[in-house]
Amino acid sequence: MKSILIVGLLATTFTLAHSANAAPQGPKMRDHAPGMEMIKTLSRLSLSSEQMDEVKKLVTAFKANHERPDASPEHPDKPDLATLSESEIRSLVETRILKQQSHHFASAELRNAIYGLLTESQRALLSEQKSARDARRSSMQDEAQNRPQGKPFGARRGNPLNNLRPPFEALQLTDEQLASLETLNATFRETRFQHKMTLDELRDAEQALVRSGNFSESAWDALYAEYKDDLVNAAIENITHKQATFAVLTDAQKTELQQRRENVDALRRLFSDN
Repeated sequence: MKSILIVGLLATTFTLAHSANAAPQGPKMRDHAPGMEMIKTLSRLSLSSEQMDEVKKLVTAFKANHERPDASPEHPDKPDLATLSESEIRSLVETRILKQQSHHFASAELRNAIYGLLTESQRALLSEQKSARDARRSSMQDEAQNRPQGKPFGARRGNPLNNLRPPFEALQLTDEQLASLETLNATFRETRFQHKMTLDELRDAEQALVRSGNFSESAWDALYAEYKDDLVNAAIENITHKQATFAVLTDAQKTELQQRRENVDALRRLFSDN
């Protein structure tokens, strides 16, 4: 029972810590947040009662000392994002990354402290699990890179609506709009895949630093300085792609989509405040 409570506490903590990730990455990339990985790995370890108590103290202190970061505006239909130029988007993204960097370090510091509580056998188990994940990831990357042209990895055949993301599929789109969206998405698939690979590399480097004896704020800042350009460029490409897909819609569809998203945001705020 104590293990379940600790994992639940970790889930809440790392959800707060990474809800505004510096790399605006797309829905499927959010699972790569290092905090969520720590939750999964700790839930598989046989932590002692003493370790559980220490983890709870660390997590409770983290929550008490760090406020939840503001969620990043990701919708291109927001008035301040829909018509921004690339230079304006770059300035927005760089400001966001700088603002969030200290909170990301605090989260990494927590993970480093938790790792310090583990025994050598538990650390060895984590290494084995990472090796297995790396092998699976390499296999998936090989499959994606070797797939025939015109057959996107993970895309579903048949109705083009199957490949639209919520809430676009709820709109009454014309055949011409569907064709335009499919062209935009097909062009962006390889870019999105490259973004994912870069983010995976960064998460691996983060994890290695957190589990090393060289973890420090200066080392963390140096790591992010190395990846900053990649993160900023990925964010710009992601937002401009969303702008392009939004531009396919009619004014009436844009209004409907914005209203749907405002309703979702209102519900999210309602439940997050409880």
